[in-house]
Amino acid sequence: MVFAPPLNNDDLRRWRSCERRFWLARRQLQRGVAAAAPAPIPEAAELAPGAGLDVALRASFPHADTVAAPQSPAQWLQAVRHTLNCLDSDAEPPEGWAILGACLTSEDRAQVRIDVLTAGEHGLRLFKLRYATVGDEADVDTVALWTHVVARCGFAVQSVGLLLVDTDFVYPGHGCYAGLFREVDLGPVLGSRPVAEWLDAMRQCERGSEPAATPGAHCHEGGGCEFAASCKACVVPAAAEHAENSLDILGREAAAEWRAAGHQDVMSLRPEDIAPPRQRRAVRAVQQGAPLLEPEVGALARAWPYPRHCLRFDTIGLAVPIWPGTRPYQTLPFQWSCAVQTADGAWSDHHFLAEAQGGDPRRAFALSLLGVLGDSGAVLAYNAGFERNRIRELAQWFDDLAPALDALLPRIVDLFQIARTHCYHPVMAGSWSFRSMARAVAPGLDMDIVLDPALDAGAGRSARAVFALMQKPGQSTTVRAACRAALQAHGQRETAVLRQLLALFEQAGAVS
Repeated sequence: MVFAPPLNNDDLRRWRSCERRFWLARRQLQRGVAAAAPAPIPEAAELAPGAGLDVALRASFPHADTVAAPQSPAQWLQAVRHTLNCLDSDAEPPEGWAILGACLTSEDRAQVRIDVLTAGEHGLRLFKLRYATVGDEADVDTVALWTHVVARCGFAVQSVGLLLVDTDFVYPGHGCYAGLFREVDLGPVLGSRPVAEWLDAMRQCERGSEPAATPGAHCHEGGGCEFAASCKACVVPAAAEHAENSLDILGREAAAEWRAAGHQDVMSLRPEDIAPPRQRRAVRAVQQGAPLLEPEVGALARAWPYPRHCLRFDTIGLAVPIWPGTRPYQTLPFQWSCAVQTADGAWSDHHFLAEAQGGDPRRAFALSLLGVLGDSGAVLAYNAGFERNRIRELAQWFDDLAPALDALLPRIVDLFQIARTHCYHPVMAGSWSFRSMARAVAPGLDMDIVLDPALDAGAGRSARAVFALMQKPGQSTTVRAACRAALQAHGQRETAVLRQLLALFEQAGAVS
């Protein structure tokens, strides 16, 4: 008789979202095909590149014993033995003792790897570690399964919970991360998780015929179901073929009203029947199949004083802070990019990018920014509230720079607000994001950050993820150089979009 592999947390997550997904994954395992792990619960994109996650966790558990993650049945057996050896001691465990990655298999063939298992006065304490500020329902399911397995293995459980990042924690430096995590007790909610019944139902499902799919948001969230492409009940949604013509470009409420009136898309609307100017402008642009630019924006743009500065910031919010005096998820600027136009029409590019592992970059960021922006000329940004807030924060951090930084604020022009008031391009499809605007004014410009996969650095990363990669301890010089080049190119692409937008505005209403 061939036994199916033990059930684990990945199985539970699949089964809870869709029985067909669970069934197909288990069939793969029975055929000897490694099932793709379900998409992980979203964590912070930037965790702790400088200090390392292990350093932060060991600050709370300095006497922890780590069990290596098993990759095969034989390694699982070794990991379980390692865990049991750690637990099989009559000696009083020292303060700060824990097992990180404890592995156990219960007699009902459920298998778990527990993030943190430590000792209390009356039994074991189990914690799921999240580099996040809140947990979710999937976390509760996971901890419920852990508790079931630990209890079935004959151990008393004193408490269960989450370890979440405490945003009030201020990093003092020198690798001192004690106090970074706060405990959240999950004991009161575990009663709603009948794990034993779930395991029975999962085994019955596995032995039965292929279940029907249960389509829903879970099919596409968090990376999506690995079997969605072959699922007739849940086809991965393609981009709408006529998104530019959709009533949704007018907003949810307006779209519902026009649909209720019998309209299918904006092509059947009469612009004169639409009261809000922005909606009317969008309909006119779509119906004429060309961008629409109100002529008065030209005079407004041509009046902006020189030198003109097209400015973009990049920031990072680390779950585990790496610079003294900073908090988890605090928004910290690490790069600015600026294209400067003088009165003769000439352009020059300027940028600042923090050094890899070079310490807190904020003061250098502020000083270099002031050096380029000077004390005159318009500062053009898109969704400029972001840049304004970062400048205000810099002024709060550095009293001696505050007067010069505060003087920048009145010079900032928000191109986002001007674009919303004066123009529309059909390719925007109702979105005013920076990427949508880039598609409109710089269609040939690829806004993705791509690193050479040969560097083991991935592709299509966000700017903050690439910067985090630079900060990784022991990172190679080659990867760091590639990250730096990619980030600088990213900044130049973004300021190029602002330059194109400025040029578009200036052309409006111009007399040839």
